[in-house]
Amino acid sequence: MRSLGERLNLLRKKLVDTEHHQLRHAHTSQLINVQCGPGAAILPAEVTRIHLDFARTLNGGHMGARKFWLENLPRLKYHNPSVPMIVNRHTQNSQKPTLSIFLRKPDAGPAPDIRSQPASSRDNLSKAPTPDADERVITIDMTMKHSSHILEYILAETKATVIHPTTEEIRELQELEAMRKQADVDRDRVKRLREEKKREEEMLKRARAAGGVAEEEEA
Repeated sequence: MRSLGERLNLLRKKLVDTEHHQLRHAHTSQLINVQCGPGAAILPAEVTRIHLDFARTLNGGHMGARKFWLENLPRLKYHNPSVPMIVNRHTQNSQKPTLSIFLRKPDAGPAPDIRSQPASSRDNLSKAPTPDADERVITIDMTMKHSSHILEYILAETKATVIHPTTEEIRELQELEAMRKQADVDRDRVKRLREEKKREEEMLKRARAAGGVAEEEEA
């Protein structure tokens, strides 16, 4: 039977190997997460740009807007790199969080060579632009709405094509999640073994001191 120290060393090695494996797959995991899931959709060519406006804090019904920005918008942007997606954040929680979808009007003339596209801002410097002559705007009030409802509204209004994960992507996501859970279990086991080893060392130290062994060895 292996000693406590041997078991601890073996478990440490297993945990290190697992974490190294996780690091090797970290980039793959990030890529799959942005490729798959809510927000992975192809917008039609009529969508010219998207604008979000919400407060930096959650009070006043801004939580769903913030969650949509963090979780869904990156996927939407990944699959639609040519569609500008501008985010304007501010400190005015009394203002309604809004999402504006700009679309080309049916039978509109040629699109302008350049559209006014402000950069995203966290200081209220990128308010929704005035639509160009060939554009119309759909505005969504995101107040107190869940991020999933905001996404559903966008998909319905734009008639976007949802991208479903492949069997291989689902399998890899499941493997990565299983690996993460196993690493958590192994960390807990390492912690318990460390505590047990420390208790054993302290008990041995007290026993040796009580028997005078420690003083004899020092002499």
